[in-house]
Amino acid sequence: MCSLALLLAAGCSNAPDKGSQPAKQADNSSGTTEISYLANSIWEKPIKKVIEEFEKENPNIKVNLQLSPSTKLTETIEIKLASKAQDLDVISVDVPLTMGYSLKGYLEPLDALLGADAKQKWIPSATDAGSYQGQLMAAPMNTSSVVLFYNKELFQKAGVSFPSDQLTYRMTWENVLEIGRKLSKDTNGDNQNDQFGFSFDQVGKAYQLISLGQSKNAKVLSDNGLIAKDYTNSPEMVSAFQFYSDLFNKEKISPKIKREEALDYFISGKVAMFLASTQNMPRIKDAGMDFGIAPHPYFAGGKVATPTGSWHVGISKYSTKKEAAAKFIKYLTLGKGSQIWFNENGALPASLELLDQVDKDPKYKDFPNSIMKLAAGEARETAAVRPKTPGYLEWENNVNKAFEDIKNGTDPKKALDDAATLIDSQLKKYQSVVK
Repeated sequence: MCSLALLLAAGCSNAPDKGSQPAKQADNSSGTTEISYLANSIWEKPIKKVIEEFEKENPNIKVNLQLSPSTKLTETIEIKLASKAQDLDVISVDVPLTMGYSLKGYLEPLDALLGADAKQKWIPSATDAGSYQGQLMAAPMNTSSVVLFYNKELFQKAGVSFPSDQLTYRMTWENVLEIGRKLSKDTNGDNQNDQFGFSFDQVGKAYQLISLGQSKNAKVLSDNGLIAKDYTNSPEMVSAFQFYSDLFNKEKISPKIKREEALDYFISGKVAMFLASTQNMPRIKDAGMDFGIAPHPYFAGGKVATPTGSWHVGISKYSTKKEAAAKFIKYLTLGKGSQIWFNENGALPASLELLDQVDKDPKYKDFPNSIMKLAAGEARETAAVRPKTPGYLEWENNVNKAFEDIKNGTDPKKALDDAATLIDSQLKKYQSVVK
């Protein structure tokens, strides 16, 4: 964190410049412009397919793909762009980091480069998350949504009716608790549940869990992204995470497991209901289990709020090949490349054109492909973005610890109060650079 703070201090005078102009292209002797693209190594196969087709259509531009594991990607970007390196043109942006990167001057505004109408071609939540001070700073490769998977065999054995897969018949969290009690049991007689009614996929992680507070109309940070007190630990958040605590400690319908174990618990029949992103579908299908899907729950009397957000792409402020970089980003996020990326990677599109395709294509009408139609509806109507703050990593690290502590029995108010205090102390360093 200290290292990041020093990097911020060195770079955060470079907020987005509305009048900035694309740099002149740096061509090699063959007349071909080579751009470098730093991407997550787990995308190697699908992104290479996109690049291959892009280069066929644009023979004067070559994309030099640089792959980094997700655990190192953010660190590599910080090191490269803090040093103003010019050998990086297109960068992967984990979307909650957009505001921080923008304040540090790492990103080139995209409005002029992609066209004034580009922002209207993605779902609003994706455009909002990738923007800062009204300017698009990072374009969405895709988005994400979370649905409720359930084990039909366990429901049938317990005599419990299947939940509806229709958005208009969405379960409340109170329904989940009631059903979860019926589906939790001690099967080996040791007085401990070993079959559980419900589990989150991202146990203890902000991406999935803040939707609990958002469903109770909680704002998790102040509008300027610098104050956690009375937001991260608001009465609404405390109430939501008392419910979260009860799932594990009072009701005991959720297993106290690590995030890495969650999917295995579901596909092995230890969990009846599993709240997870659509990207879990391949492994669930491959497990050969009889499963169904239902919409994300919400609190009775509250609003529907579903997790969202994913990876975006941006152009380095220090790139000397911004026009070529923009051409590739437009191809990847709005052009033919977005269709290739969807076909090859399977992640939920952020493009309205592709979401319309999902709505209209008959193949998404029937189960299990209907998961995409359900997720597309959530992405359009109920997606709730994570907070915008230059200190997103500090905020996330502290709330993740609080959520883990709550799971393990810490009083929710104490855990959230302690987190808010730590977050506020760590966000002070950004106050001089946020307007």
